[in-house]
Amino acid sequence: MIRASQIRWAILGTGVVSRKFVLGLRQLGAMASVSTVASRDPAKAQKFAASFRIGAAGDYASAVARDDVDAVYVATPPSEHEAHALMAIAAGKAVLIEKPFAMDAAAASRIAAAATAAGTFCMEAMWTRFLPLMAEVRSLVAQGVLGELRSLQASFMGSDLPDAGVSLFDPARGGGALMHRGVYPLSLARQLLGPIARVSAIGRIGATGVDEDCSVILRHESGAMTTLTASLRAPGPNDLVLAGTRGLLRLEAPIYRPHRARLMPVSPRDRSRQGGGRLESLREGGPAQHLNQLLAPLQRGGRMIHKPYAGNGYHYEAAEVSKHLQTRATVSALMPLSESIEIMAAIDTARAQFR
Repeated sequence: MIRASQIRWAILGTGVVSRKFVLGLRQLGAMASVSTVASRDPAKAQKFAASFRIGAAGDYASAVARDDVDAVYVATPPSEHEAHALMAIAAGKAVLIEKPFAMDAAAASRIAAAATAAGTFCMEAMWTRFLPLMAEVRSLVAQGVLGELRSLQASFMGSDLPDAGVSLFDPARGGGALMHRGVYPLSLARQLLGPIARVSAIGRIGATGVDEDCSVILRHESGAMTTLTASLRAPGPNDLVLAGTRGLLRLEAPIYRPHRARLMPVSPRDRSRQGGGRLESLREGGPAQHLNQLLAPLQRGGRMIHKPYAGNGYHYEAAEVSKHLQTRATVSALMPLSESIEIMAAIDTARAQFR
């Protein structure tokens, strides 16, 4: 029986993201605790456990089977997500699965079907969706502040040394720029612009066999367009620009943990009323254009929106799990399983075009 005041977690995987998640849980105080951690390497589990003063399980199965575990955080490589999620579901535990949700849409569908059949809560750990700024973005969109949404442009890029021993560069473990970085803007685009109707993509496959750079274009059912870029080998702006008929909203980097955005409203121009006259001559003349260039850095305009996150931001997704366990709901409205499957299907389509 789940305690009303505390959700007890088992952590599967001992990588960097697992450490961040455990540190993030501290923001929830008595509402969350970690009972145990497990790894394919017991020595790594023991080391991780010692650093956080928690228990260590001998293997994954014994970790999810413990009576003092209410929810399981799956932070193993994507190739292991399905097996570990199904293990947790079979044990009757809620499960939070790191993005990407699975290796492909078929595996994502099997996880969702198992959770639905068991009546168990299951959610993808796309933590960015749960940050305070994203709640404000969704509110602005719902209010129609941006008008009709027409496009989204975003990137998540970084320069890493290729290493086949690292999961990022290992195709067998679900590596690649799109799976690990492009999934962020892809997920946000699906949430903000709606269902995806078409996917076009190009990618550059590196020596290790994964896409090291890629660009993806989406057309949504609404007619809106998304353009995203992801890379394991080169840096990028790592921001997001959402444009509508009445405004533009720029989320400042980093795209995975944004806390500032600039809203720039616009009034659609009536082209039938433009053209000719002395004003046009003055505006397009040398002095006016020179002044325009000098003042350009000062003409950003708009309204800055600042929605800081607490701690490192990882606890918001854990709080979402806790909320649904208390109400006995099995699906999150902010990160529904149907969208996780759709996102994986889009990734499948894009990756098929890389080769």
